[in-house]
Amino acid sequence: MVVVLRSARLADVPSMAAIRALEWGTEAFWRDRIGRYLSGRHSPQRALALRAAFVAIDGDELVGFVAGHQTHRFGFDGELQWINVVKERRALGVADQLIRAMGTWFRDQEARRVCVNVDAANLAARRLYTRHGAQIRNDHWMCWEDARLMCASARLHGGR
Repeated sequence: MVVVLRSARLADVPSMAAIRALEWGTEAFWRDRIGRYLSGRHSPQRALALRAAFVAIDGDELVGFVAGHQTHRFGFDGELQWINVVKERRALGVADQLIRAMGTWFRDQEARRVCVNVDAANLAARRLYTRHGAQIRNDHWMCWEDARLMCASARLHGGR
């Protein structure tokens, strides 16, 4: 499988919403939420205007995405907002590529410290973030003290 990453476009929102709705909520909810987030009309707490999103494309199919923004939440510089990969493409390295792309964006924006909200029961997400250098902050948050860790190969942190 050869996955190509590129910046997300508003035309990608329906596919992103469909992927997100498989985990929680409805496609209509996520079309609205993601569309407003990407266009700057929805911002999480303490979010700054600068944000980015990347999609993973396999052939003609959008198989995953990641989004994040600059922030002042908890004194961090960046926040990873969402990352989702379709179930059939999980454990194939797509999420690793998306994390690295988001980490590169944070690094390029000089957003050194990055946080992500992640449920304590979501062990798969916690393993992914840990593989890329994140540390547990509490039951709901993990963080990278240096976004450059997100850009490094997951192999450096015990992954593939």
